[in-house]
Amino acid sequence: MKSLTPTYCLSILLFCFLSSSVFSQTWETLNASTLSWRFEDLYFVDEDKGWVVDGAGQVLHTADGGENWTQQYFNSDYYFRSVEFYNDQIGFAGTLANGNPSASLLKTIDGGQTWVDITNSLPNNVPGICGISMVDENTIYITGVFFGSAYVMKSTDQGQSWSYASLASLCNGLVDIHFVDENNGFAVGQSAQGTGLRAIIIGTTDGGDTWNELAIADHVNQRAWKIQMLNEIVFYASIEEFEPSPQYFKSVDGGQSWGLQTVETTNTSGTMQGIGFLNEDLGWIGGFGELFYETQDAGQTWEYLPTIGQSFNRFYRVNNTLMFGSGVNVYRYSDPTLGVEDFTIPKPKGHTITVMGSNPVEHQTEISLELVNNTYYELSVYNGSGQRIQTIYEGLGEKGTYSIPWNTKGLAAGNYFLALYTYYGYQSIKAQVK
Repeated sequence: MKSLTPTYCLSILLFCFLSSSVFSQTWETLNASTLSWRFEDLYFVDEDKGWVVDGAGQVLHTADGGENWTQQYFNSDYYFRSVEFYNDQIGFAGTLANGNPSASLLKTIDGGQTWVDITNSLPNNVPGICGISMVDENTIYITGVFFGSAYVMKSTDQGQSWSYASLASLCNGLVDIHFVDENNGFAVGQSAQGTGLRAIIIGTTDGGDTWNELAIADHVNQRAWKIQMLNEIVFYASIEEFEPSPQYFKSVDGGQSWGLQTVETTNTSGTMQGIGFLNEDLGWIGGFGELFYETQDAGQTWEYLPTIGQSFNRFYRVNNTLMFGSGVNVYRYSDPTLGVEDFTIPKPKGHTITVMGSNPVEHQTEISLELVNNTYYELSVYNGSGQRIQTIYEGLGEKGTYSIPWNTKGLAAGNYFLALYTYYGYQSIKAQVK
C-alpha cells in the first residue's frame, strides 16, 4: 500500500480547510434579544464593534462581532428607529414619536456608555427620525418620516445646532438618507401628494440646500425604503411594496441615474424593506415575516430562503466578506468560524384585524382593529394581484380596540386582502366582496 507523506497529508488538510472556508459561508442568527418585535436599525464601525436599536427603547452594543451583546441604554418611552456612528466613540440614535409630543435624538461621545438627549437642539418638532448619515465627526444629516412630514436636518457642529428643510414639494415622506461627502447625498421615500405616492429617490449636490428628483417608481402607494452604497459607482435602494414581483432601484453611475430591477418570484407576496449586496453578484432583500431572497448572479435570479431570519429592515455591509442584518434578531453573514448558542425569544402579541359580520361583504361592514401598542398604522385594501386600491385609514392610534367602517361601494365583486401596516409589523386577512 502506498503511504502518504507528511507534506501530502498537510496539503489535504489545507485543501479541506480552505474549501470549508470558501464554500460554507452562510447566515447565522446571533443572540441579541430585542424587547420589541424587531431591531429597527444597526451600525458597525468595524468587524467587532456595532450597535442595534429596537422599538422598546433599548440600545445594544457588541464588541466581538455580535457574539455577545450588552444593553447600553434603555428607556421604554422611546421607539428607536435609527442609529449611526462616525467612529467607535461618536454616534447618534433617533426615535419615532410613538405617542410622545415629538421624536427624540440622542448622542454619545463615549462609545455609547452614556447617551444624552439633544432633542432641544432641533429647530422643529418632528414625528420621527428614520434615517441618519454622518459625513464626518461634525457633519450629520437626519431625515423622516416614512408616513409623512418629509424633511432633512443638517448639523455641522456635531449636533449643537441644526438647519431644517421641508421637502414636502418633492416627497410625502422620507425613510433613509446617505451622503457620500458633505455636498453629495441621497434620500429615499415616497413621492408628494398628487403624484401617486410612489417610491422616489432625491439627490443634492450642494449639501442639502437644494434637492432634485432622481428616480421615481412605476407603481403607486409605495415607498423607497433603504439605500445602500456598495462602492463609489454602484448604489441600491429597496422599495417597500406589496407586489407579487417586488422591485428595487440600482445605479451604476454613482447615483446620477437609477434603473428599476425586479425580484422574480413565485412565492407569496409581502412587504419588502431591507436590501444589502456584499458585491455586485451576491445580495439579499428581506421584509416582513419570512420574506427573504438571495441572488448570486447580480439580480438575474432570486432564491426564496424563508428560514434565514424574519422581518429584515436594515442590512449593513462591513467589508467584502461580512454583512449584518437587523430584524426579529441580528443576523450575520460570514465564514462561520464561531459557534452561536441556542436561544429563544418570546414573540410579542401582534396587532390584529377582523371583518365583523358576514364575509363576503355586501356594501358596508365594520372592521375590528386591535392595537397592542401606540403606533402609526395604515389599513388598506389590496386586490388579488397585490395592488393597493384603497386606503381605509392612516394615522396615529393609541393602544386599544377600534371599529372602523368599510364601504365596498365601487369595488368589483371578488377576493381582496385587508392589510394592516404598523410600526410593529404587517398583518393581512382575506375578504370577499359581493
